Amino acid sequence: MRPARARLSSAERRLLLLLGAPGLGLSLSLTVISTYLPVLAREFTRSRAGIGALVGGEGLVALLVPLWIGGFSDRVDTRFGRRVPFLMATAPVAAIALALIPFARSLPVMAVEVSFFYAAYFTYLAPYRALYADLVPLNLSGRAQGIQGIFSQVGLGSALVGGGVLLELWRPLPYLVAAAALLLGTVLLVLGLRGTPGPPAVPQRDSRSPAAEVWALLRDHRAIRALMIANALLSLTLGGLKAFVVLWLTEGLGKSMKFIAGAMTVVAVGALVGALVSGHLADRHGAARVLARTLVVFGLGLALPAFSSSTVLLGAELPLIAFCGGAASTLPYAILMQRMPARSHGAAAGLFDVSGGIGTLLGPALTGAAIDLLRPLFASTEGYAAMWLVLSASTLASVAMLRRARSG
Repeated sequence: MRPARARLSSAERRLLLLLGAPGLGLSLSLTVISTYLPVLAREFTRSRAGIGALVGGEGLVALLVPLWIGGFSDRVDTRFGRRVPFLMATAPVAAIALALIPFARSLPVMAVEVSFFYAAYFTYLAPYRALYADLVPLNLSGRAQGIQGIFSQVGLGSALVGGGVLLELWRPLPYLVAAAALLLGTVLLVLGLRGTPGPPAVPQRDSRSPAAEVWALLRDHRAIRALMIANALLSLTLGGLKAFVVLWLTEGLGKSMKFIAGAMTVVAVGALVGALVSGHLADRHGAARVLARTLVVFGLGLALPAFSSSTVLLGAELPLIAFCGGAASTLPYAILMQRMPARSHGAAAGLFDVSGGIGTLLGPALTGAAIDLLRPLFASTEGYAAMWLVLSASTLASVAMLRRARSG
């Protein structure tokens, strides 16, 4: 790998901005679904389990779709390139499904629309990730993911901070804005990449089935195996955090919605800075080294709220947790980019999404179970302080797997 340069050329900066643009719409769309879909679904059902299943379909689809789509995109060859046709076909489907959700008249109709969105989203995601491995030099992988992380964190922050306001103005508004952002980012990328050469598709006679390709990645590459486990553990942390942090603040600590809005703003800004800074550091010092050290701080920091509900401590720690969380969501794929075989970019990207889906499924379930089981020990916070023990443990466990990935 060539050493990182301090400055990007104008062509490199343009490429990284184009690649990052869809990240805003993807993040905004997914966050609007996970955060505000329960508000709409409560009009049709009071079952928390039913609402949870509706939102949690994300993890289930993530286990089924990306492996096949990612491997298939390695062998597609069109005049638009290997990956772009998947983006062109699925972005409109995802946008239409998203825009229709707030107009649903029943829970089954809403479930169908959400299912179409998740199917299109994950058909889009693996080829989109693979574009980075196709087009970005390895010595820019950290900054590439850092810029993509900025777009993603802007989408996340916009949904968390502004989505509620839009929902109050007109119920469909956050869904329509998210759909428009996804379409706009995709159009910018597709038009901007016209004429950009990429690696040729893998010849059909030399290619294996998607399942065989994934098995070969896991069998032959110890570093990739370890990284997939590390990514699943990190996704577990982030999924559990997203699912219960607001309930910890409201029911566990009794904080007001005004306080929560301020806290979410700090989280959004901290995560954005974490994505940007960690990307630069990764290209200078190595993505795996930077991430491992960041995760040690992240894991230890996540343990503190289990033992103290001090607002002063929370205020001091929250920016650091947000910063580390931004790095944790940015750097794992940069590490994978440096280790995936040239012929298997799509398959490796799909495997990455599957590992994230496993964590997304397990995170809320394990965190919620810990809250229920340990409630007698953490009665002052209605059991919610127990969540931090699970999140800290999964983060620190990911450090051990990441070290294996570095040595593999």
